[in-house]
Amino acid sequence: MTVENPVGLHLAFDVDPATFDQVLARLQAAGIPYGSEPDEPDNGRIDHPLCARGLYFIDEARNLYELMSPA
Repeated sequence: MTVENPVGLHLAFDVDPATFDQVLARLQAAGIPYGSEPDEPDNGRIDHPLCARGLYFIDEARNLYELMSPA
């Protein structure tokens, strides 16, 4: 289902380090921008302000995904 003007949601996930590495590799392989800040989800960094490693990325429906992981 598609909508004309999607609003988007913020979806946050705590993941283990191995899962974080897998997601990061998939984002990089697909060329999907990611970043360390919700207002900069394309800065290419993973130094999340609340945990050792984390990132944000946006999908086509403008959902903002947040992944956080311990070191």
